Amino acid sequence: MKNAATLPMRVLWNAFFWTYERATWQYDLMVIAILAFVWLTPPDWLNDPMVSGCGPIGWIRTLLKGE
Repeated sequence: MKNAATLPMRVLWNAFFWTYERATWQYDLMVIAILAFVWLTPPDWLNDPMVSGCGPIGWIRTLLKGE
């Protein structure tokens, strides 16, 4: 019987050191998470002085409100 406590640690280890092979669902999930962070993070969260506006989420919110 496998030790259940090692499974979360193994997942974190593989994700941190990017040990998943290409074309696996784990690799695809990590790429999607990275792209979602890059595209959906509001600029205010990163304190970027060169960026103005509220990012894609704020833009979608204003479209849905009809402003």
